[in-house]
Amino acid sequence: MTPLVEDTDVLISGCGPVGALTANLLGLYGVRTVVLERDLTPHSQPRAITCDDEAMRIYQAAGLADVLDAHMYTCPEVELVGASGELFARLVIQGTDFGYGYSALRFFSQPYLERILRLGLSRFPHVSLRLGQRVEAYSQDSQGISVTVSDARDGSERTVRARYLLACDGGRSTLRQLAGIDMVGATYDEGMLAISLLLPEPPPPLCRMVCDPHRHVFVARCAGNELRVECMIRADEKPEDLLKPERIREFISPYVDPDRATVQRAAAYIFNRRVASRWRDGRLFLLGDAAHLMPPVLGQGLCSGLRDAANISWKLASVVHGHADEPLLDTYELERRPHAEAMLEASVNMGRIVLTGSRPLAFVRDNVFRALDRIPRVQRFIRNLEFKPRPLIPRGFMLGGSRGHSQAPEGTYFPQPRVGAPGGKEVRLDELLGPGFSILVHPETREASLRAAQVLAEAIGARCLRIIPPRSGHAQPGEVVDVEGKLDTWFREHRVDIAVLRPDRYLFGAVRGSHLAWLSAALRGWIHGPLRTVEPGALESAPAFISSVG
Repeated sequence: MTPLVEDTDVLISGCGPVGALTANLLGLYGVRTVVLERDLTPHSQPRAITCDDEAMRIYQAAGLADVLDAHMYTCPEVELVGASGELFARLVIQGTDFGYGYSALRFFSQPYLERILRLGLSRFPHVSLRLGQRVEAYSQDSQGISVTVSDARDGSERTVRARYLLACDGGRSTLRQLAGIDMVGATYDEGMLAISLLLPEPPPPLCRMVCDPHRHVFVARCAGNELRVECMIRADEKPEDLLKPERIREFISPYVDPDRATVQRAAAYIFNRRVASRWRDGRLFLLGDAAHLMPPVLGQGLCSGLRDAANISWKLASVVHGHADEPLLDTYELERRPHAEAMLEASVNMGRIVLTGSRPLAFVRDNVFRALDRIPRVQRFIRNLEFKPRPLIPRGFMLGGSRGHSQAPEGTYFPQPRVGAPGGKEVRLDELLGPGFSILVHPETREASLRAAQVLAEAIGARCLRIIPPRSGHAQPGEVVDVEGKLDTWFREHRVDIAVLRPDRYLFGAVRGSHLAWLSAALRGWIHGPLRTVEPGALESAPAFISSVG
């Protein structure tokens, strides 16, 4: 018998956070999507725990930020403590504003996160999740990709035909191996024991890195009543010995009463510094851990995968719906690899500083940090997390194809201040921009340029908003009140009148009104029509599934 062949636009292998988030975004863009997950039951173990402001903004784009944020813990500061127990550095998170609309560090529960992301898929009838499905092989041609899938319940096989296949199947990616793509980099000898605890009540505010060369420890309050304790595994130790109940009690007792804590998960893991040699094989794309693995020091592993999802989802939608050509997909790796590699390097360098195994070096580090903390500029560098790579695209889908010079706005992540919406309500900017392209126009822009921007917006399905100052009163349809003055500051700093934002909120280009025709021609060279999104009414059922979570 000829096996039944199922047809879809995009097939995703893996329904962890990256795969599920990608499917939600594709659902928002009206793309027929099938998600395959090899496990039959949801992942119930807490693994990833950190979330930054960029990740929250991506969840916001998927319409899920509020329900996720309700079950997160916002961290006010991170303490770095030396071997003597004395504080040598403090990263103050509370009050630090990078301009993207959210706090820079939150802790979450991965089982809850995955539950919400999977429930989010129920909003889209054109997105389906199939459990117990494993990818066995694939072949591709000029029209699509055929994937052989086996069912974990009975071993039967079937074929799914898709236009594109996304590997979101983790660091041991089956699809990456099938494609013959190597991981380049190193696996370190160092390992960590991660212990996730559930307490009777929320633990006190605590996020501390104990940078003791004898044994490094990380302890942090997480979402709800959860606490995470991570301990370095020394070279002379075996992970299985440290997983014994008496050793776990030893590790957690400095921070919590072991008799009042329930161990949700205790597992050992090894540090990785590895990036796939290429992120694409024809119609196959690698995302998340399938494309890059990094040490956990900065907590950027999952966040980097979410950035992958935000980058590729709208591009796939544009190509699938015929509103952009195939070369747009070439910009995925071109744009994402430099930032992922920069984040990996920053994680490695931070690890060398805080996780050194040398007592003499640790002694020098502690004293140098204390001395430097008295210098205002160095203090700002540390406390404002300036060592963390900024979200930035050096080359890719932008006006001119590259940034040109360090001060050019193209390729930067556009700020998200609070603004005034029609009716007087204050909201985050993205809530008015919608899921597709958007165009912002400075209030001093000439009427002719405003009309030209509106014509461009109609051609590419963009939301065009004119910024008005607070003194002008409430916004009318097509307007946004710059209540914090941050939009006016941005436009004046870059000396431009009109800004075109991509769906992932990176800036395509910003020009004076007299140069809008140049920008329009460059954009229309890539984008041939409006980016299709689901009707707003299709998301009105969101409160129903959110309330079902409790």
